[in-house]
Amino acid sequence: MIRNKYMVLGMTFMSLGLLGALISAIGASLPPIQKFFGVDISEVGSVTTYYQLSYAFFCFFGGLLTDFFGKNRVLALGGFLYGICTLALGMFGDFSSTLVLFTVIGIGGGLFFIGANTMIVQLFPDQRGKYLNLLHLCFAVGSVIASLMVSGFVSAGFKWNRVFQILGSLALTVGILFIFTKAGSPSSTPGPGLFKGLLAKYKQMFGNKLFLSVLISNTLAIGAQFGTIYLLVLFLSTVRGLPVPSASLVLAIFFVLQGTGRIIVSSLISKIRITTIVSFLLAFLFVALAGGWITRGLLSVILLALTGLACSGLMPSLIALASHLLPKEVTGLALGILSMLGALGGMGITKLVTRLAGTIGLEKAFLALITLSLAALLYFLATRKTFAAAERHKG
Repeated sequence: MIRNKYMVLGMTFMSLGLLGALISAIGASLPPIQKFFGVDISEVGSVTTYYQLSYAFFCFFGGLLTDFFGKNRVLALGGFLYGICTLALGMFGDFSSTLVLFTVIGIGGGLFFIGANTMIVQLFPDQRGKYLNLLHLCFAVGSVIASLMVSGFVSAGFKWNRVFQILGSLALTVGILFIFTKAGSPSSTPGPGLFKGLLAKYKQMFGNKLFLSVLISNTLAIGAQFGTIYLLVLFLSTVRGLPVPSASLVLAIFFVLQGTGRIIVSSLISKIRITTIVSFLLAFLFVALAGGWITRGLLSVILLALTGLACSGLMPSLIALASHLLPKEVTGLALGILSMLGALGGMGITKLVTRLAGTIGLEKAFLALITLSLAALLYFLATRKTFAAAERHKG
């Protein structure tokens, strides 16, 4: 059995790094997938729709599973679903079977996300901030590596599923390792008393009007973030005419900037109000997306890559803001709901843009993503004073 908590920590870091790699690989591989199956943009957008839908729901339901069955078993199951299904990608010649596989992969991804975050909290309750930041840095590192892998493999003429096979092998290995540890054992047993307690917590959470406002801001902002990740390579290759390997390199730069920005934000969040940080990042995201759409050539590519910096601190900052508004006993449930609705927002905008692209072209359809980022900014600014007052009161 694996008892050393730092080895378990390494396995947990690996799981979230593989999740970042998976999301990056999906975004970078959409053009090769479209070409391989001979589908249009609207159809290839279904890959992200089905993945995000299952990912979103299991970010939420995975939290309940960790309480009932333990973080270790949830991470093991996530590794098996992620690993087996990514290894199977490309084995079927029809697009519908591939969509089914990506749907199940999304379940594995959701279990990895919630399992890894809750495992860190249980392993290091007094240093959770430090280790959660390191955990999410692993997500960014995995994303960069996968983008570079897609770029290199496409340039070398490999089939689109080669990167997924490598990621699947690693995920399966991580899943097997989690079978051999008791770290993250169940904290409660299903029963009438537990479900009554959960219901009471949900009523407490959704009775908080400020939390509902954070929920809306999170759905809009993280939806725009996911939409940018999934559509960046497709937009650069289809509209700006970049070769897929070059567009994938831009996505890698996006994630490098996201990781860098996450380190900067984590150091500033104790010195600057969260509301100020979120306002700046949302304004930066809108300006970078709009500027990248309006301009052409190298400037357009640079501005779109800079959206990685704009996206860097949105999720952790909004989670921190929610923690200021809610009592400690419901923050775990809040994390699941914030993650689920952010993922659903990403699914919705990606599907909308790819659906519109089939009729009006991707360049005009991209305006929907820019509009979403503007809506996120305006809504947050409209509620900023109330958030700032609650933050000052908590502080």
